[in-house]
Amino acid sequence: MDGARLWTWEDIVHLPEHQQPEIVSGKPYYRAVPRARHGSTCVELAAELRPLRRRDGKTGWWIAIEPAVRLNQHAIVGPDLAGWRKERLAELPDDWPLDIRPDWVCEVLSPSNAWYDRGPKARAYADAQIPWYWLVDPDQRTVEVLENRDGRWTVVGCYHGEDKLALPPFDDLEIAVGELFAPRAG
Repeated sequence: MDGARLWTWEDIVHLPEHQQPEIVSGKPYYRAVPRARHGSTCVELAAELRPLRRRDGKTGWWIAIEPAVRLNQHAIVGPDLAGWRKERLAELPDDWPLDIRPDWVCEVLSPSNAWYDRGPKARAYADAQIPWYWLVDPDQRTVEVLENRDGRWTVVGCYHGEDKLALPPFDDLEIAVGELFAPRAG
């Protein structure tokens, strides 16, 4: 493939599953295989958010782990977690990729990908008008909450340790920040 031209879904749809890159600004990015602590944090966060699902079907959130989301023709990403308000999306489709902008995305940072999640990927999310972005750092044991204001990320807060509070946009659910992370040895 010519590195100078912009990639699209058509460039990756026929690649083997283990070679599926994300596309941001028309450029392919290959993600490293996540470490165990990264995966553990994703599982814990998904478990904390489970009460948001609500069984009545009309309110609450759909939360997905690593969905393929097409933000535009030249931006196809797989956030660690993404969420859609049920008021806006009555049923979660099983399309690949999803063409519906999430209301919230979350990336769990790893030493090999923090630059990407804070740089090109954050810009793609802002450009797509995703309202909320969380950056979860297992090494620092923090959750950074960002709000999209006019296409730019504004830090709402950075939470850590024993903080137990409702983090936007999930204002009716308290999350124990310290419990998201695997215990440290020693």
